[in-house]
Amino acid sequence: MKFQIEPGIGVGPVKLGMSKDAVHAALGIPKSSRDGREGFLDGFFVDFDDAGFVEFIELAKSGDFTALFEGVSLHDLAADEAVQFVSRFDQFSNNNREHGYSFIFPKLQMSLWRGTIPEEDQDENDPDGRYFEAIGVAVSGYFDGNIPPLSPAPVPVLAVPGAAGAKANS
Repeated sequence: MKFQIEPGIGVGPVKLGMSKDAVHAALGIPKSSRDGREGFLDGFFVDFDDAGFVEFIELAKSGDFTALFEGVSLHDLAADEAVQFVSRFDQFSNNNREHGYSFIFPKLQMSLWRGTIPEEDQDENDPDGRYFEAIGVAVSGYFDGNIPPLSPAPVPVLAVPGAAGAKANS
């Protein structure tokens, strides 16, 4: 089974903004359900907002389906090649605390994630970290709050009345 990843729209029969009942009609009864997330097939996860509508779809590499973005299986590309390919459509955000593990493409509202980064001295035949484990597609604005700045914004220093260096009100 092949599913097309369409940023801003959805994945295969599951569309962003779709109701939970409509997802069940499209994919059947979920194999797992926890905290607003339901799992289907082997690796097709759907997150629902508080109102019960799809806000995020996450795809793990699966033996049950292949997910294609612009005709390419990102799970089958080496991580650096997957980033280069998606970067043809949007630049990833460098403003991401999980950078290296995850790459967020804000205009696409799409993410690539891996649980580990390959070590410099890692055996070249060891695939750990060399491929992305999950591809995510989200509703508009989903990643806006998930891309915190790498360093906090400066906090303004307030003058305390009576403190050294504080100016008295005239």
